[in-house]
Amino acid sequence: MVKIRVRLGTVFDDTEFFEVKMNCTKCGRCCLNTEMELLPEDIERITGLGYRVRDFAVFDGEIWRLRNVDGHCVFLNPQTMECTIYENRPIGCRLYPLVYDDIEGPYIDRECPAWNTVKQSELDRLGRFLALFLARSRQTNQWVRIRYGFRH
Repeated sequence: MVKIRVRLGTVFDDTEFFEVKMNCTKCGRCCLNTEMELLPEDIERITGLGYRVRDFAVFDGEIWRLRNVDGHCVFLNPQTMECTIYENRPIGCRLYPLVYDDIEGPYIDRECPAWNTVKQSELDRLGRFLALFLARSRQTNQWVRIRYGFRH
């Protein structure tokens, strides 16, 4: 698969930086009933593969999120439990199992079977970007309206 590079002038242009170093078991649990937020950079990267926004994203009234089909992310192959756009997957997917809580701040989601393979140094390195990620995800609707003409 071709790796799509997007340059919107934000820190989120550098997808490799946001890869959490861990020993992922590729169980696919994080792809089941996903509510993963999408950034403008994610939308651009995925549409660059030839997908239409409505094919892979849904708007919940506030945030654009990955679409679920049959209880899993539209890009999860349920037979192999692999992401069909892995090289171009959203930033939030790259950051998982790091998550953010408004009260507790960044933490490692223990729902992930490999949570204990994420070192504290990864949480320290990427945790400071999680609030920025959520703020950027709230800008996606404006981006989609301007770029693609969608109105809600």
